[in-house]
Order: sequence, then structure tokens, then C-alpha cells
Amino acid sequence: MTMLVILACTFFGMAAYNLSCAFVDVPTGKTSKAMLLTRKQRGLRNEKLLEVYITKISGYFERFVKLDSLKRAKLQSVLTIAGVALTPEVYVLRAYVTAGLTALCSIPLFFIQPLFAIVVIGLAVTLWFSTYYAAFDFVKKRKKILELEIPRLALTIAQNLENDRDVLKILTSYRRIAGKELGYELDQTIADMKTGNYENALLHLEARVGSTLLSDVIRGLIGTLRGDDQHMYFKMVCFDMRQIEQNNLKKEAAKRPKQIQKYSMMMLFCIIIIYAVVMCTEVIGSLGAFFG
Repeated sequence: MTMLVILACTFFGMAAYNLSCAFVDVPTGKTSKAMLLTRKQRGLRNEKLLEVYITKISGYFERFVKLDSLKRAKLQSVLTIAGVALTPEVYVLRAYVTAGLTALCSIPLFFIQPLFAIVVIGLAVTLWFSTYYAAFDFVKKRKKILELEIPRLALTIAQNLENDRDVLKILTSYRRIAGKELGYELDQTIADMKTGNYENALLHLEARVGSTLLSDVIRGLIGTLRGDDQHMYFKMVCFDMRQIEQNNLKKEAAKRPKQIQKYSMMMLFCIIIIYAVVMCTEVIGSLGAFFG
């Protein structure tokens, strides 16, 4: 009987899906995959076919969602940095639609196995958090990677300013040795500088990255463009960044004993469990022999 119910739900879902595709202009699987190949977003990860459909569903309900202006501005900034070409409303709705569709799968499970239904609801909540905070986590990790390289960029600029004040030439020279993430940003900035205003290109770089360390570097570069001697300024910036790096290393070193202590407690707990099991086994065996 249970198998018949599962088969009935499966066929009903397939029929409902095909009927929905007939009424709504949804492309076929092959067409959607071809679209994904031609439209790869640089942001969070490679977009899957299911996410394309979920995004399209979210787009239909975008006009019903009103976000707070401050929250919307913050989310828009995060999406821009992450390279996600979605409006904040659609991005929020995509998290709710993903969780909602997963939660709907728990309805038939309540009649078959209620425990599995609770697990699916928990999975829906987890998917909401992972989908909504994916862009924030991406920006946080990317910012950390960029800030590890910014001190080297500042040091290179300080050394080059002794002989040359051509900002475009300095950035182009550093691009050859830049890391992946900073190199991507420098490619955009160099292209903007070649086709437009230098200061605007640097300000756009600052806005895309959103790092206070890079803001100090950009401020010095803009001063150089305006004709100021920023050689001493960059020496001070390099000194401050070196102090920040040392403080970060000290913090990482301070975390190690706590991590070791945590794992030591886990090992001690496991040893206690082993001794407790052995003692209980011996006691039970002794009691059996005693009463026997």
C-alpha cells in the first residue's frame, strides 16, 4: 500500500510538472543547459538548472515583496560584489521558494513516515539559510583573500612611486604578479582607466571590493593622480598593514591552544567511555556469575 501511494505521488508530480510547463513558457532541459553554458555567472558557483527555474518563479512574485531601504541597499551591495545579476527582491524570494518547495515534499511523508517529514522540514530550513547567506559568505571569503594580498600591492606601489607616478603603469605592472581575485579586479580597473576617468575607475574598484585596507590604497592613488607626493603616505600605510598582519597572526596563534584543548577533551571523553563500557561489561558478567 505504501509503495502504491509513493508511485501515485510520483506520477502526480510528474503530470503536474508537465502540465505547468505547458501553460507556462518554460524551455526544455536541453535549451536551458545551452543557456547556462552561454551565461556563466562569476559569482557564487556554477548555476544549476533547478536554480534557473526557481529564479524564474521568484521573478513572478518580485512585485509583491517590499524590502527596507537600508536592508535593500546592503543586499544590493553584496550582490554586486559577488557578481550575482539578481535584484535583492528576487534573491530573497529565491531563498524562500527553495525552502518552500522542499517543505512541500514533507506533506505526503506525514502520511507515510512522519519522522522523515520532520527531517525534510529541517532540511528546508537549512536550505533557506544556505541559499540566503551564500552571497554573504562568498563576499566574506573573497574579501579575506583580497586583504591578504593588499599589503603586497601597497608595498609595490610605494616602491614604484620613487621613480614613476604613472598609476596606470604601476597597476598594469603589478597585474602580472597579482593573485586570481585581485587580478580580476585589476583587469576591470585597468580597462576602466583606459576608456574613462582614472579616479572613477579607482572608486569603482573600492566599491566592488569593500575593504578598508584597499580604501587606504585608493586614497593614496587618487592623491597621486592629483599631483601630490604620496611616497611617505604609502610608507605609513605599509607600516600600518604590517601591524595588522602581525595582530592577525597573534590571534591565529592564540586560537591554537583552544583548539588543541577542545580535541584533548574529546579524546579524554572517548577514553572515559571506553573504560566505562569495559567496567560495565565486567560488572554485568560478574553479577551473572554471582547469581548463577
